[in-house]
Amino acid sequence: MMMRIGVTVLNTDKSIQTTKVYLVAIPAVIQAGSEAKLCASLLQPNETLVMTVSLMADGQNKRLLHQSSDQEFHRCFQFQAPHVKSDKVQNFKVEVRGETFLSTEERRVMIKPYSPMTFIQTDKPIYNPGQPVHFRVVTLDTHFSPVNQLYNIVELEDVNHNRIGQWVNTTSSGSILQLSHPLNSEAPVGSYTIVVWIGEEKIYHNFKVEQYVLPKFEIQMNLTDKISVVQEEYEVKVCAK
Repeated sequence: MMMRIGVTVLNTDKSIQTTKVYLVAIPAVIQAGSEAKLCASLLQPNETLVMTVSLMADGQNKRLLHQSSDQEFHRCFQFQAPHVKSDKVQNFKVEVRGETFLSTEERRVMIKPYSPMTFIQTDKPIYNPGQPVHFRVVTLDTHFSPVNQLYNIVELEDVNHNRIGQWVNTTSSGSILQLSHPLNSEAPVGSYTIVVWIGEEKIYHNFKVEQYVLPKFEIQMNLTDKISVVQEEYEVKVCAK
């Protein structure tokens, strides 16, 4: 759960007997590249005021809001957080300016890099040559919810690292990407690899191809034809072969 910080400035002009109040709220910690929410309120203006909200870092000023009004207002909107590769503190600046009023406040916000987790899962760990390999890829955000993710390349490699399947620029569309590939009936046995590329990042998953036969077994149970509800115990014979 994200914490929110607020900026409240209260100023009284005794000659006019009025109070000017504004409030701006933004998350204290923002995920890089995400859609963050900002809310701004202006109360009891007695003149036209200009509210400017900016996010500043490395000498750059990203304006989030610039609104002029002589009326009360309250509005919330989304803005895209900047992309960062490591935790970064940026300054959140609010300025309210009029002919007789000027207030500037700054607070710090933490921008955290976007660190999704991508998982690959096959429908079973071992396949026979000639069987289809069904697998799925899912990317979860920091809240463990599936996200829309573009997978630049998805490859299937055999035991000799030869590429036997490839999908380019596929997307999960907010859920799970499901793919399949039929193995050759003469596919060599050994360890196969699914490789997923997201930009420069690679995610791997291995499975085996073996010549195997599912074991067959039989279970026999011998028990009495009738069981009384007052019986605390009864005998059952089980034979497996």
